[in-house]
Amino acid sequence: DPVLRDNLIYPTFIRIFNENLLTFEQYWSILEICLDENHLFYKIGELNTDSVFTRSFSSLVITGILIKDSELNFLTLQNLECVMNRAIIYMNVELDTRGYVEKKGWAHSIAHGADLLASLASHPKIIEELQFSKILHTVQQCLFKDATYIDDEDERLIFVIEALLEKGQSEKELEQWVLQIFNSLDLIFEKEGFSNKFFQTKFNVANFIKTFYFRIGFKYGDCRIRELMAEKLKDLHHRVYA
Repeated sequence: DPVLRDNLIYPTFIRIFNENLLTFEQYWSILEICLDENHLFYKIGELNTDSVFTRSFSSLVITGILIKDSELNFLTLQNLECVMNRAIIYMNVELDTRGYVEKKGWAHSIAHGADLLASLASHPKIIEELQFSKILHTVQQCLFKDATYIDDEDERLIFVIEALLEKGQSEKELEQWVLQIFNSLDLIFEKEGFSNKFFQTKFNVANFIKTFYFRIGFKYGDCRIRELMAEKLKDLHHRVYA
């Protein structure tokens, strides 16, 4: 029920968090529940069923708790590493990538998962480059799922990259990551040619890179990584349409 879920249940969680109505132990208890097999991993692997709503909105509640912890500092680094590991596993194995579902509202597993990754990337205790690398790899995996993203998923995934940049993610490593994305797309083309799989993935990658190009320009102006993205998009266009 989209009215109950979107307009009552989830906003009530956020209101409870914002109004500081919980003890630290209660925050942790809710977090543990949301991370378990009956919530974030509820019937994981199903396609086109209602179980995606449980998974997707569990990830949003986790996001709300992480944002609150950035203010109150009740989670340990070990707690955060647990959340990080569960979040990354979830984003890698989620198969139901629907955005809006007619008569049922927003499933949006990838967009909500991106919000979760962004809240982890921006958390003050997450500073290790190893964690940055894991997050980048997960975003890349999302672009190569068997999906066509048409509900603003690219914009939400870019928030993850922006959070990493604000935490000191090196531009050089980000350039290498962009090259990896295009190399992976090239491999699909070499294997399958002008297949539906190639065009579906090309759509996701191209939209994401275009969004990245402009968003990073809004914040940082001209930089080497924008030049690289422009070059790779030009090469991709030439390959497909020349």
